[in-house]
Amino acid sequence: MPGVVFDFDKKVKLAQKLVDFGANLLDIMPTVSEAEFRVTKELTGAFGSKVSATCRAKKEDINTAMAAGASRITLFAPLSDLHITQKLKITREENLKRALEMIDYAAAHGLAVDFAGEDSSRADAVYLRQFIGELQGKVAVFFVADTVGCLTPESTRKLIWYVKNNFSGDVGVHFHNDFGMATANTVEAVISGADYFSGTFTGIGERAGNAPIEEVCTALHYLCGRDINLDREVYVKLPMLKEICNMVQEFSCVKLQRHKPIVGENAFAHESGVHVDGILKNPRTYEFIAPEAVGQERKIVLGKHSGRKALEYVIGEKYRAELDDGEMEIVLNMLKDKCGANGDISDEEIASIIAHVKGNAQMVLV
Repeated sequence: MPGVVFDFDKKVKLAQKLVDFGANLLDIMPTVSEAEFRVTKELTGAFGSKVSATCRAKKEDINTAMAAGASRITLFAPLSDLHITQKLKITREENLKRALEMIDYAAAHGLAVDFAGEDSSRADAVYLRQFIGELQGKVAVFFVADTVGCLTPESTRKLIWYVKNNFSGDVGVHFHNDFGMATANTVEAVISGADYFSGTFTGIGERAGNAPIEEVCTALHYLCGRDINLDREVYVKLPMLKEICNMVQEFSCVKLQRHKPIVGENAFAHESGVHVDGILKNPRTYEFIAPEAVGQERKIVLGKHSGRKALEYVIGEKYRAELDDGEMEIVLNMLKDKCGANGDISDEEIASIIAHVKGNAQMVLV
């Protein structure tokens, strides 16, 4: 993501959290810099084949990955004519030849190889079929990359079916979020038969980012009934989602939107009087999942949309016992006025308003 840099210690801490969470592959590109090479060496020593070194279809990249201790790599090359002819300035045939040569080179050096088809979503169908046909038996996973986030759930389904019908190995997806479709497309891909999905926590990444892992995991589990068994042995630990996303937010200095699904500050916050009344009677009225399931907490927030029930909940039994019905109404209206001007209100301000009303009820009524 532009402007985001994780230093050595932060990368190591994040990697440990991701492994604890249940991720079975950690992608890293050791050729980016000397610092990235050192981190890769540290992670391959700690997590072995859980670390996949991303490499261009070049010997120098593969050699660097091996020097960093990688036993597994993800080679990538473009599959769309736009990328092949305009970026690499070569032919389709030369592109395929380079990829196959580098796959053989890596395999000859004992590396497990996955392959990512850059811009697969805009590739010619005939060339895509030819390309993945040549990869049969040579790579463990073929990753379909929607490099500019132009897929829809419907086109995702058709593309994954097409690849699954023409490739005998595992199929993965790596989707970008340019149109805000990365979560929906990734979920659809898994439902349609994809064996792996790639993503980032909080969705950080180039341009509009990548598929947010926290959204994909919860949608697959709670909406699609899928047990997410990422490392084939240990089920993914959804209650860690908020903790990990907070760590990414802190380390990246990229603040999450308050209304970010699943892990945002407001994801389980309720202000509207109608909503609060329902939540207090039965949380499922306005929460599909319990906040604790993803490491969150429920919040009842006072604001301009709040009703009597929210006020009673927030101030608690102590203050409620001190206020009669008329005073409660005055406090609520004063709080709404203040929230309308400021947008939010602190516990100290609430206490101050209550104290003011208790001492000046008649004056406030006027």
